[in-house]
Amino acid sequence: MPQVVLYASMSLDGFATGPDDDLSVLHGWAFGDTTMQMHPQVGNEFLNAGAVIFGARTLRAGDAAWAGEDVFPMPVFVPTHEAREPVIRNGSLFTFVDSAEDALTQAVQAAGDRDVYIMGSPNVAQQLFSAGTVDAVELAITGVLLGSGIKLFDHLAHTPIRLQPTRVIPSRGITHVRYNVQH
Repeated sequence: MPQVVLYASMSLDGFATGPDDDLSVLHGWAFGDTTMQMHPQVGNEFLNAGAVIFGARTLRAGDAAWAGEDVFPMPVFVPTHEAREPVIRNGSLFTFVDSAEDALTQAVQAAGDRDVYIMGSPNVAQQLFSAGTVDAVELAITGVLLGSGIKLFDHLAHTPIRLQPTRVIPSRGITHVRYNVQH
C-alpha cells in the first residue's frame, strides 16, 4: 500500500535549514561535500516515488544544488501563495497549488500505486503532519549542531505523535532513520 513519507535532512538539534535558509550543511552531499553521502538504498526509494511535494523555499534553495540536472523523474507539487502555471525545469514537471492539502490530493492521484514523498519543507511537513496524513518519516540526520534555522517539527497542531522506528542505515556523514507514524 502506498505511503505518504516525510523525507527530510535534519541536524542533531532538530533544524531542517540553517540560518538564512541555508541547506548547504545539511545537504552537503548535493553540494559536492565528499564527507557526506546519501545511502544508495534511501536514494533509490526516493527516486521510485510516484510524486513529490515541497515548498517554495525548498524549490528556491534547491536551484543551486540541482543546477541543470534532471533531479525529479516524478511530478513535483509546490504549495505557494503565488498563482503560477506549471513549469518543466530540467525535465521535471513542477505544479504550483494553493495549499499543502491540495498538493497532497494531486500528488496521491499522480503517484497511483507508488509512495508520495514530502521533501524537506518544514512548513509543508508540519501542515500535513497536523492533518494526520503522514504515514512514515525518513530522516537523514547529519552529524552537526546548527544552533539556529528552521526546526522540522516546531509547529505541530497535535502532539504527541508516536513514531515506531523501522530501520537505521549509517552512511558517510549521515544516519538514515525511518519511522512509521502510529495513527
